Amino acid sequence: MTASIQLIWGCDPERQFERAWVASLLQPLDVREARSDAAAAVSHEMPRLLVETGLLRLERQLDPQRLTLQQEQRQHRLKQIAKSGPFVLVHLSDEEGLDGDVLYPQLPNGTTVWRNFWYPRFDHQQRVLIRNFPIGPRREFLGSGPGLLASQRSFPWAFMGTLWRSGHRLLATSLFLSKLPQGHFFGGRHFGVGLPLAQYRQRLQDSVFALCPEGDRHFDTFRLYESLQMGCLPLVVERQQQAVTLLGPDFPLPIFPSWAVALAEVEALLKDPHQMDQLQRQVSAWWVSRKAALGLRLRQDLEEAR
Repeated sequence: MTASIQLIWGCDPERQFERAWVASLLQPLDVREARSDAAAAVSHEMPRLLVETGLLRLERQLDPQRLTLQQEQRQHRLKQIAKSGPFVLVHLSDEEGLDGDVLYPQLPNGTTVWRNFWYPRFDHQQRVLIRNFPIGPRREFLGSGPGLLASQRSFPWAFMGTLWRSGHRLLATSLFLSKLPQGHFFGGRHFGVGLPLAQYRQRLQDSVFALCPEGDRHFDTFRLYESLQMGCLPLVVERQQQAVTLLGPDFPLPIFPSWAVALAEVEALLKDPHQMDQLQRQVSAWWVSRKAALGLRLRQDLEEAR
């Protein structure tokens, strides 16, 4: 298998929360990063991984001129990179799938695309191969082990994040606060207004379960994978098959049909510390294996795209 690859940024890498996660999946390869604004920087000698983002289409007030400029720059970038042969595309932050609808018809036939945020309409693309992968943990959470055993943690559960006036987050936190008030709860009313990351990380490390309701637009959230990284047991309630698609059939915990059912499972496990610790070890081992399998598949795709 190849030892070096070129990572080409078709977007600003400093704005991509998934940057460190993607880099972790590429280990132990020698990753040589380049910005796509210089065609001469595109390698002809090693496999190439292009990163594109759908962040612009998520803005509340979309600027048509900026979008047109992005599209023109992207079309030029794709033509230049395709001249050197096949490449793998990592497509980030396309939470509603709108960017994929426009981007994928522009790709060369047979391109392999790794994207966050699963949508069933992309499962049967004719021109490209879609692989769905998790949004993953942010940089501050990578490299950490499970930490304390579940039975040694101070809080039975935790939720820290934006809390809207309706929806799954309010339902979940209200239920758990009423039945298990000793859990750790922090709910912000506006996106991006929350605990400092260091404190958020510390609270997860000291919590047994983590409530992982869906995000603003999609099931996939940083919270789920950061909870796994910190050794929590994530609680997932979901009915649209997104969880099964992203976590796979071997995920050791149930995908609960309701938060009431999840609460009943939590209350039962809290009464059996030995079983709780065993489950934590099982989930942590699964997460290590899952990351390794994702990284191997990505590196194999790069090798095949040479």
